[in-house]
Amino acid sequence: MLLTDGNPNDTTDLTVYETDILSVAVTESINLDTKLTLATLEISEDVLDVLLDHTWIVDPLPNMRRTIGVSDVVVSQQMQRWHALHTLAIVYRDAYNNQLNDRYRAKWKEYAALAQDGRAKTLKFGIGVVANPIPEAETPVLGSVNGNAAGGTFYAQVTWVSATGQEGAPSVASALTLESGNNLTVQAVSPPAIATGFNVYIGTSEDSTTLQNSSPVAIGGTFTMPDSGLVIGTPVGTGQAADYFVTGGSLLRRG
Repeated sequence: MLLTDGNPNDTTDLTVYETDILSVAVTESINLDTKLTLATLEISEDVLDVLLDHTWIVDPLPNMRRTIGVSDVVVSQQMQRWHALHTLAIVYRDAYNNQLNDRYRAKWKEYAALAQDGRAKTLKFGIGVVANPIPEAETPVLGSVNGNAAGGTFYAQVTWVSATGQEGAPSVASALTLESGNNLTVQAVSPPAIATGFNVYIGTSEDSTTLQNSSPVAIGGTFTMPDSGLVIGTPVGTGQAADYFVTGGSLLRRG
């Protein structure tokens, strides 16, 4: 996924690092989604500062960086960890300021230090950048037409595809329950300028969606599930891989 696609983590992801975080948020009336978004904004500003500092050395878009911001930055595993730890530091900082509780202060300082380590590892690995960013697709519109497919509950996701075959991050899954004799239809909405078509992933659960179309569906088109039902295609991915990495003054090219 791109850094501008949304928060790299959600509230469930935070519990991997801190099992009590949900109860702490309830006790201290802290909105975790708000803090996740704040952490994304702060990390985005930090990443942009790094890219601007290194523009004259490594960035191939020196005159565009301030305009495009971080819209071409890919979220790496290192950056995802940095985001989670930075979010936890923000939460415990607010919890401490609410109660002046020494336990919260210790947690705040601990996660702040871990977040700095996460930042350092992210920069050492490199900030991944794509040459032609494709944004995450919006939730698709589902419907049905008369047919001969078996009924059931279906989950569908879509991704935008460029003319060169690059694929963006998948949409949030949308679900629809159909009776037998109705074939699922899927439409992608709000195409970005770079998209020339979209892929459709469908499954019987949110975690089992696989590719259903043999070639991208044209912009404005509709995918209709055939009477034969679902095919077992490629599992849905996470979006574009980086074309190059910006590190501490050096560029590591793929391939």
